[in-house]
Amino acid sequence: MRHRLVRIVTWPLRFLRRLLGLVGRLLRGVGGLFKKLTRLRGRQRIIAFGLVGVAVVVVVLALRPGPNEEKEVRATLDRYAQATRAKDYQTLCDDLFAKAIVAGLTNANLPCEVALKLSSLETVRDPQLTVLAVEVSGDQAAARTRSTAVGEQPSLDTIKLVKEDGEWRIASLSEPGTATTPSATP
Repeated sequence: MRHRLVRIVTWPLRFLRRLLGLVGRLLRGVGGLFKKLTRLRGRQRIIAFGLVGVAVVVVVLALRPGPNEEKEVRATLDRYAQATRAKDYQTLCDDLFAKAIVAGLTNANLPCEVALKLSSLETVRDPQLTVLAVEVSGDQAAARTRSTAVGEQPSLDTIKLVKEDGEWRIASLSEPGTATTPSATP
């Protein structure tokens, strides 16, 4: 029993030692490869360094960052602001709201568009949305925004977004406790 306990306790150390040995052998192999490359002359050297250059370019292209997620989040919020101003409830429900929001709106046995038309959104005049900051973390994002409308007090809100089917969708319009009064507005 004691022997088994010692093996369990020392397993991480043995694993780490083997891993470091493997990394050392790999680095020695790469070092040997570069020594061989420096011994090449003429056409062989040009071809070898050309292949190394192509490999470096391929690796750099493969590791380059994907599309700018922050820009995509901002574009979604711009579309949200435009659809809200135009009272385009179809676009809000079909293209901009996450499935969870649409499901929540349809719980009253009304289509999403009808639920929005019956909400206070219908009476808001000239709504404006300014995106102050965006923070993306994987398939989720949070946007700090400032909302204004005619006859309404401005507010600072945090809008949460999620990536669904490869597109950013609004998951919640205001996190509880994030709205502020105009005196706190910058």
